[in-house]
Amino acid sequence: MIDVFNDAEGVRMALEEIFEQDFVRARIHLQSSGANAQTKERMLAQIPLRTLSPGYYAFALHLLHLEEEGAAGVGFDATRMPAFEARGLVALRRARNAFGFRHPTCGSCGVRQQNRFSVKCESCDVKFARKK
Repeated sequence: MIDVFNDAEGVRMALEEIFEQDFVRARIHLQSSGANAQTKERMLAQIPLRTLSPGYYAFALHLLHLEEEGAAGVGFDATRMPAFEARGLVALRRARNAFGFRHPTCGSCGVRQQNRFSVKCESCDVKFARKK
């Protein structure tokens, strides 16, 4: 049996899957207004499936909760935080960075893009400058 708490790579993968699922769900929600039930069902089939054991996702949600508390100003004593949570928070930061790299935000309106190769924003149509 795999020890989820000590598998930082697996936790990172679970977090990235959660981010991707949420990203696709949000896009479907925006695009599905006015669609019939059959079309909505087809759109929902685009949501990526989870590939890991449920324990990874449960721990990932715990880490997201810890991150949210930290952002709200709840202080954590580093000497009292278990090492597995600290490693998990590092994995969370890596997963967020990887997701942000794959789906950058528009500098104009802030909407996440489908991929980093987009020529213009999908929301506000501003054209992106390319590095040469």
